[in-house]
Formats: sequence, structure tokens, C-alpha cells
Amino acid sequence: MPARPSPRVLLAAVAALGLAAAALLVLRPQTVQAAPDSGSSDDAASGVEVGGVGTASGRPDVLRFDVGVEVSADGVDAALSGADDAARAVVDALDAAGVPGEDVQTRNVSVFPRYSDRGEQITGYTASHQLSVTLRDVTTAGSVLASVADAGGDATRIGGISFTLDDDTAVRAQAREAAFADAKQRAQQYADLVGRELGEVLWVRENVTTPAPPVPYAAEAAADAGGSLRLEPGSTQVTVTAEVRWSLR
Repeated sequence: MPARPSPRVLLAAVAALGLAAAALLVLRPQTVQAAPDSGSSDDAASGVEVGGVGTASGRPDVLRFDVGVEVSADGVDAALSGADDAARAVVDALDAAGVPGEDVQTRNVSVFPRYSDRGEQITGYTASHQLSVTLRDVTTAGSVLASVADAGGDATRIGGISFTLDDDTAVRAQAREAAFADAKQRAQQYADLVGRELGEVLWVRENVTTPAPPVPYAAEAAADAGGSLRLEPGSTQVTVTAEVRWSLR
């Protein structure tokens, strides 16, 4: 009967087998596979993204302004009553000028105390009534403003005057076309620089801004002989910024 190996010899043999197996695992060639693409195509990955700017102008056809009346009196009731009378006179003048009721909106009615020079006691009260008005015929806006100022008298306060476009759809479309053309011209130049051709449009983003035109005159502008304030509508600009990405072929 053959002699049984000692436990120490068995442990040595097991250790040797383990080292051999580890060596095989280390030396065995490993297959490496790239992670799948996240969904972008080769064209999209090698595309070009540029921004274009387009601006178009239109002549304003709407005038918006704020008109308020401010009346001071010894008591609250008298101040409110005086402001209400002045506001009614202003509204009547707007109605006589053909401004529809839906284009006249009350924005605020307030009353607050007036104090002595040292601020120690109340000397009276001031009431105010503010309206927001939209005029859809800018050719008559000067005469309307003059009639409003005349109706409210010294209590009248006019401000917040701005010209705008009632519908800027056509002007915005022109600005959009100009912005896209600008973006495409830039993209084509980059494509030429890298020796490629423009492919399809992958996506488009736009941002539209309509800067508020400056007030063309001060509230104290003098009326001409016809009792009309001289207004200059100028033009309203619409600017479109388009960000466009093309694939490259």
C-alpha cells in the first residue's frame, strides 16, 4: 500500500495549483468591448453649432400710457372726492375721443396723509387715481393726450408712454429668417474650414427680444396750435437670436 502524503505536502500542492491558475487568468487574452453609444449618430457627434442674429423693424400702431390724477385736501373724503371727479373728467375725455372702455383700466387708487415740515402732525391728505390707457390709432394720440391733460387740469399726471406693435408676427418672421440665414452662413464657413459639408439641421432654439423704445418727449411737451402734442412713433425693433446645429458630412 503506497504511503499517504503528509498534510504539509498536500498544502504545498494546492498552493502550487492556485498559483498556476492565477497565472493562466493573468496571461489569458481579455476581450474589451466599447460601451454602446448614447444615441447620437456620427453626424450629430461631428456637427457644428452656431448662433445667428436677425433684426427687423416695424412702425408702431399702438400707444400705451398711464394717466393719473392727484388731489390734496384737508380731509380724506374731500381728497377722494376731488380725485374721483378729476378721474371721471379724464375718462369722459377718453370716451369722447373714441377710446373704448376695454382699453381703459384702473391701476391704483390711494390716499395718504400729508405732514408738516417737521413731520409732527397731519396737515391734510392726498388722493390719487391711476389709469392705464391703450390707444390703437397713433395718428390721433397727440390730440387725445392733450384732451386728457386739459380734462384733468393741474391734477393730471401723465407717464409710462410707450409705442409698440399690436401684432408683431410679420416682423418677428422677418427677424427669424434673418437670424437663420446668419447662422447658416457662419456654419457654412466652419464646414469649409474643416473640409466638410453641411448636413441636416439637428435642432433649433430661438430667443426673441423687443426692446422698449425710449419715450420720444417729456410730459411737459408744448401743444401746437391745434391743441395736440407732437409725438414721434419712430420704429419698433424685434430681434431674434437663433441657435442652430447642423450635422457634417
